[in-house]
Amino acid sequence: MDAKASYELETPRTVDQLWGAVVVLAGIFGFAIYMYHFQFSEGLGVTGLNKPVFWGVYIANFIFWVGLSAGGIAVSALVHLMDKKEMKPVAIMAEIMAGGFLMVAAMFIIMDLGRPTNMYQLFLHPNFTSPLLWDVTVVNCYLLLCLALLYFSAREHIVRRLGHKAAWKPIVFLVSLGRTSLSPASVERDHRCLWVLAVISIPAAVALHSVTAWILGLVKGQPGWNTPILAPLFIASALVSGFAAVTLAVIVARRLFAFQVSEEVIQTFGRYLVVAILILMYLFFSEFLTVGYSGSLSHIEVFDEILFGRFSGIFWFDAIIGILIPLLLLTLPWNKSMFTVGVASALVVIGVFAERTYLLLPSLMRPNSLTGSASSYTPTVLEWSLMAGAYAFGCLLFLGGMGLIFGRPPRAAREVTEAIPATMVTAPQN
Repeated sequence: MDAKASYELETPRTVDQLWGAVVVLAGIFGFAIYMYHFQFSEGLGVTGLNKPVFWGVYIANFIFWVGLSAGGIAVSALVHLMDKKEMKPVAIMAEIMAGGFLMVAAMFIIMDLGRPTNMYQLFLHPNFTSPLLWDVTVVNCYLLLCLALLYFSAREHIVRRLGHKAAWKPIVFLVSLGRTSLSPASVERDHRCLWVLAVISIPAAVALHSVTAWILGLVKGQPGWNTPILAPLFIASALVSGFAAVTLAVIVARRLFAFQVSEEVIQTFGRYLVVAILILMYLFFSEFLTVGYSGSLSHIEVFDEILFGRFSGIFWFDAIIGILIPLLLLTLPWNKSMFTVGVASALVVIGVFAERTYLLLPSLMRPNSLTGSASSYTPTVLEWSLMAGAYAFGCLLFLGGMGLIFGRPPRAAREVTEAIPATMVTAPQN
């Protein structure tokens, strides 16, 4: 009887946790769909957006999720180009994240459109001089690149894991596009394609976030945005958030899925993250130093809003909680545990989101040069609800992709059952 009690205690709860998370996330996403019908029928008037503040939390999230996607694909390219076989599962996971996160970014663009049903006008009457059209083109091409990388990375893995199961054969055939062969020639073809795609993905990631930055930077007369360093700054923060998000995802995936990655890999990503943070700090210093010494009144007004005004709390939160503390956690001698790296990565991701808000909004909310009054913007409950729904959708895509490719972890209970004699786990007979 004691042995049976031991068996019950040692049964892991990862499967229950996974399905519980799926149910909660699906509920949040369903509520967001319900809330969106109000905006779809009434327009953007139900949001906090107004004439001077024409971009808000939707666009801040678009920039944030594009950065996460670009950072994820940079991790994938790094693994493939350096041929780090021990990190191959991480590359597959980063590709799942990159594709899924880019879909979430596209959702925020659709949310920001007052009439999304008119999107076809963009293709019927394209303006090739508009950075917005550049961004739509780059995002779609980048999504195809992410899916191609994921296909050639995961095809062999999916066929090996599920190809022999009769119930899964139709799905495997569909996901592998009919290529179910595991011959050396077929596997080698995948590897060659992966290397080529990894080379292409580096300039593609740079282009993705550069065009996103140019949407802001090429707006004439918009202080705080009209700076040539904005694109490098966006790329650096994308790498920071990408490395941090992948590190967090590795920690979660090790618990929820059959994801065999050592703690040394997590420590390695922690070291990469330190380098990325230092580069980001340098670019921020250069940007604020240039603005501070420019003497331009409009730029100084935005600068003051960020450092000492309405956005100072968000800025200093990012500087201390999102940059300084993670850097200390990752560099000081106590950086030995996976928990420490996980906490630092979580703080970095939160900090990068805060950065997106104070890079976007102060320029729109600066004091009016004629009236002296400052514009205001407060996101409504509907905006927060749609934001939560998009986040839930991104998490569902991640969990679904990881579950399909890697599957659930082997249950320790099975091992315990095999080790216990049958007479000890069978209920006594009367």
